[in-house]
Amino acid sequence: MKRENFGRWGFILAAAGSAVGLGNIWRFPYLTGQYGGLSFILVYLIVLLVICNPLMVSEIALGRTSKSNFVDAYSVVGKKQGMKHTWLWTLLGGWTAFLGITMIISFYFLVAGWVLYYFFEAISGKLMLISQDNLAAEFEFLTKNFSIQYSCGLIFLFVTAIIVLAGVKQGIEKTGLYLMPVLCVMFIVLSIRAVTLEGAAKGVDFLLHLDLKYLGFTGNGFEWRLLFDTLTAALGQAFISLSLGFGVLLVYGSYFSAKENLFTAVRRIEVFDTLAALLSAVIIIPAIFAAGLPADSGPGLTFISLPVVFKQLTGGWFWAICFYLLLLLATVTSTISVFEALTNLFMDKLKLKRFSATMAVMMLSGIGVTAVTASFSGVWNIKILGRDIFTLFDWLSSTYMAAIVSLTTALFVGYKAMKPIIHNIRHSAVVSTGFTRYFLITLRLFAPLGLGLLLFLAIWK
Repeated sequence: MKRENFGRWGFILAAAGSAVGLGNIWRFPYLTGQYGGLSFILVYLIVLLVICNPLMVSEIALGRTSKSNFVDAYSVVGKKQGMKHTWLWTLLGGWTAFLGITMIISFYFLVAGWVLYYFFEAISGKLMLISQDNLAAEFEFLTKNFSIQYSCGLIFLFVTAIIVLAGVKQGIEKTGLYLMPVLCVMFIVLSIRAVTLEGAAKGVDFLLHLDLKYLGFTGNGFEWRLLFDTLTAALGQAFISLSLGFGVLLVYGSYFSAKENLFTAVRRIEVFDTLAALLSAVIIIPAIFAAGLPADSGPGLTFISLPVVFKQLTGGWFWAICFYLLLLLATVTSTISVFEALTNLFMDKLKLKRFSATMAVMMLSGIGVTAVTASFSGVWNIKILGRDIFTLFDWLSSTYMAAIVSLTTALFVGYKAMKPIIHNIRHSAVVSTGFTRYFLITLRLFAPLGLGLLLFLAIWK
């Protein structure tokens, strides 16, 4: 079956769209608030440069070299190199990614449904009529209501399936080309409005203040646990934000032409992603401070704390619509990527045409969304390891699955497939001796140490 190819900007914007989603706008700001503002941002940027950049290059290059799905890519490249026991790499890197992305697609549409619900509430004006004291109760009402969450989640699933059904060029690439410029404009407009609010200067100061406590330096000496907590949060955020370790970038890489410069593409994706994360923090943190609310409110920051800000603004109805539209469009670009990764797998493994593969992923996603929503809303009183299905899937996929897959990719490329990967990169870019050395050291040493630490801390906690 002939594979479609992205154009240069089609690939960059589609991959950036996968990164610029709930992870940036919903998750990054509340983690920044919880881990000391600039302290978290600096650790995040170091993780991005030292660990994530080589992993991104590796995952995309592995997809472009194999021209395969995210399960078979390891065996395709391995067999060309005459490797033995490629089934082990496939198991750890491929099928673990399948488990992770299946979990993600199950709960991602639930959260996407929350975004859709709040967008409807903003448009109708109902959000502005809810008293400040009842905003937490409104969010709790939503999360306990099976029918509303389920309906909104299925609407999001249906829209995503239609875009993926249109194909790589006409569906995914065009969506990225149209939506990403709109997202950029909305990010800039909202961030300018946020920093010009009365009292927003305190939020800006918080973002620019380096709190050494979160780097382990306290009045009682150095505490490794505080630094490890910040590092773990930054690693987990980077993986979710960049879509690392779930097979998404590998699949998008398989659609990326060998003639295009991979380094340039990765650099632009990282710039888009980092700017989106930082601007999200600039939009939310100063606005929260302007409203006199705590920045460390946690996951409820977007759905409970921000509506308080909108209620205090002149033209709050308009700004509420703008923000939740931004979050809505960013979420669409992310759901497309995870949906396409599974669609690509079904097309390759089961030899299905795109329509049949899309319908199969819709059914799989529908089953997952049903289970997650029923468990989270309390319709099914199912607890596994003390967690409802939503919390369990989020915990397993973002912490364990992504780390295992990325660790496998780092070791596979670093120790087994460096020659074909570097050869693939050299098709379109000059690879200096300095970069090769940095690439090798990161994949063979820094990435395994960082990912091993993440896994150890997750198990220890």
